[in-house]
Amino acid sequence: MKKTIIPLRWIIPLKNWKKAIIRTSIVIILIICINAFFVKVFRTVGKSMEPTIRNYSLVFVNRLAYLHHIPAEDDIIVFRTSNRPYLYFVKRVIGLPGETISFKDGSLYINGIEKSQPYISFKDNWTVKPFKVKKGFIFVAGDNRHFSWNEQFHAQVNIKDVIGKVIGYR
Repeated sequence: MKKTIIPLRWIIPLKNWKKAIIRTSIVIILIICINAFFVKVFRTVGKSMEPTIRNYSLVFVNRLAYLHHIPAEDDIIVFRTSNRPYLYFVKRVIGLPGETISFKDGSLYINGIEKSQPYISFKDNWTVKPFKVKKGFIFVAGDNRHFSWNEQFHAQVNIKDVIGKVIGYR
């Protein structure tokens, strides 16, 4: 019986392999560039932003959002601190540079005017004397205000430590 040998080029055309490898490489390079320069994905651990962002949610961050301006009030941001640069935090911007922040029986006051907080599902009992947000910093807090003031992580965050604006979560 005569054996028929089928040339490999009939089974797998070389031109298609080259195109597939080039296309795959381009897609991989694009994904790496997008992740490095434009949009970063984080997984949240903790309940400080509930009910807005749940524990173990994926958070999509626009790294270019604050390239030419500072965060606005009520923006949800990702940042890190200089004392723990290996950790990233997700919080809401409450106060901007130069503003005076205070809490009375859970109500937020900015420059002496009460501010609505529709994203808070639980009215806390925080009472904090007025303080001024330093120049070049923003004041942030989580949406879950169920805990006492001392148990929460509150900070005046250096604007240089802001990674970007949360543009989506799941």
